[in-house]
Amino acid sequence: MNRTATTYLGLNLKNPIIIGSSPLTASLEKLKKCEDGGAAAVVLKSIFEEQIETDVKVSLQQSEGYETHVDSADFLEEYSRNFHIDSYLNLVEKAKESLSIPVIASINCHTEGSWLDYVSRFAEVGADAIELNYHILPSDFKRPSQELETEFIHLVKETRARTALPLSIKIGSHFTALANIVKQLDDLGVNGLVLFNRFYQPDIDIEKLVTRASIMLSGSHEYTLPLQWTALLSAYLNLDICASTGIHSGKTLIKMLLSGAKAVQLCSVVMQKGHKVIKEMLDALIDWMDRHENQDFVAFRGKLAHKRVEDPSQWERTQYMKSLNREF
Repeated sequence: MNRTATTYLGLNLKNPIIIGSSPLTASLEKLKKCEDGGAAAVVLKSIFEEQIETDVKVSLQQSEGYETHVDSADFLEEYSRNFHIDSYLNLVEKAKESLSIPVIASINCHTEGSWLDYVSRFAEVGADAIELNYHILPSDFKRPSQELETEFIHLVKETRARTALPLSIKIGSHFTALANIVKQLDDLGVNGLVLFNRFYQPDIDIEKLVTRASIMLSGSHEYTLPLQWTALLSAYLNLDICASTGIHSGKTLIKMLLSGAKAVQLCSVVMQKGHKVIKEMLDALIDWMDRHENQDFVAFRGKLAHKRVEDPSQWERTQYMKSLNREF
């Protein structure tokens, strides 16, 4: 019996560790390293809606002066877009041919763009599931939260209608009523939820007085937000929860499973320490299971979720008040 086996999005996984969308999953060679390192599934590096549109514009600018037909601009735009989409689809297809673990395609989007027309093609090239990586940055003074969130739900509904593949949504925490949003996703038939995404956050160079890219890797202390929300949501939904961000040790992996996660996504810790960390985390999980006499983690997964603990307020604000009053 495989004591670490689990299911996620209806897929059978040999263990709960997935390598998330990142440079680690950007090529076939790198994907093979993930499988050899012990990962149970991979999420391909996201295809970015914004990058597609930018590349299309560049292609059109470079072709300026060569347009001799009234329809040439439309043709060049469509050709450029197809080129980038086809390159990604080719990676999906090659990954499915070469790997024995599930391959999840990922789309990073912010609007109901033309990429929706290509969703059904992921099934044709063999993708096992789709992860929709959605970015909401509520920085527009003129747009109320309801408008932004309604737009998001509509996009998910459109995506769900265009594919029969298992669908997961990777989101950030920028919602006014996160539990309500997640319930709507569950009602739409979304199969999984990844908590949480790490979005780009600029930094400032105080000597050159310019903005610059910030360090994108997570720290080991950042697991508490996905831990809390996994515990708050997991026992009340039909969809699966995959925890992400700040998972840097076997200890944190165990905590996520206890809170109700069916799987976790790793990225930063593998980039920092290499693929060997996957085995180290799984060894820590097995050791903990032995000490607590668990044959498999299905028996203890979600044991400390909000719905199942004696005092659910431990996962809510009352604990914050206790922390403030603690003597250090």
